[in-house]
Amino acid sequence: MVGESMAGTDDRGLRGGPLGTCPNCDVMIPPANLLIRYESEGDWPRLFAECPDCEDPVHPE
Repeated sequence: MVGESMAGTDDRGLRGGPLGTCPNCDVMIPPANLLIRYESEGDWPRLFAECPDCEDPVHPE
């Protein structure tokens, strides 16, 4: 995945912790639900994951 070996990148999901919460239903999203990680100009790498509860693809918060 893009940016995993770059210094200073966002570590969400890389160390076994949750990716964040679903912006729709506030459920914690486990690392296994990661769909894609990509870099966004000027921001930390972005994550796109499937919520285990509502099953929507979301950007974890």
